[in-house]
Amino acid sequence: MTATVVESTIDVALWFMDQARREDDYLQPQKLQRLIYIAQGSYAATHHGRMLMPALFVAGETGPQDPNIFRLFEHGRPTNLGEAKIPAETLHFLDMIWRRYGHHSSDYLNQQIKHHDIYVRALKKGLGEEIPFPAIVRFFTRKERPSVKKVKTADGRVLEKWTPTAAPGQTKPE
Repeated sequence: MTATVVESTIDVALWFMDQARREDDYLQPQKLQRLIYIAQGSYAATHHGRMLMPALFVAGETGPQDPNIFRLFEHGRPTNLGEAKIPAETLHFLDMIWRRYGHHSSDYLNQQIKHHDIYVRALKKGLGEEIPFPAIVRFFTRKERPSVKKVKTADGRVLEKWTPTAAPGQTKPE
């Protein structure tokens, strides 16, 4: 396993909890779980498969969860933990995740994530089944990139052909 950017998943959870508090908002434990899962997958997708934090996600009843973070934060932010230790270059990334997903309810995030095929496959094996990090990387990488079509060449090679997608309201050139 390569080194993670943030030393502890607790630091990322603390950052999200503190960000919610700065905005005078309560961050539910389920929503915290979804945010750290999304952050891990999105970071890996945009940073060539690198882990943001040393998290382990398992299939929970409502979605992927890190059991250690769940246990530690199930009753809110522990008061005996200090400030989050996040490298400066990672703060912008976490802020982007917060701005993109922080305003959504935990129910909304649960509905979106419960259909992720990697979660569904793990859940079929049973509650508590691990969602492997390589599967998270593949899922988020595939989800984050533009439309890709597989093309087979005359000599049998399989290539990926990128097809740009038009923004809503725009037409594709002819």
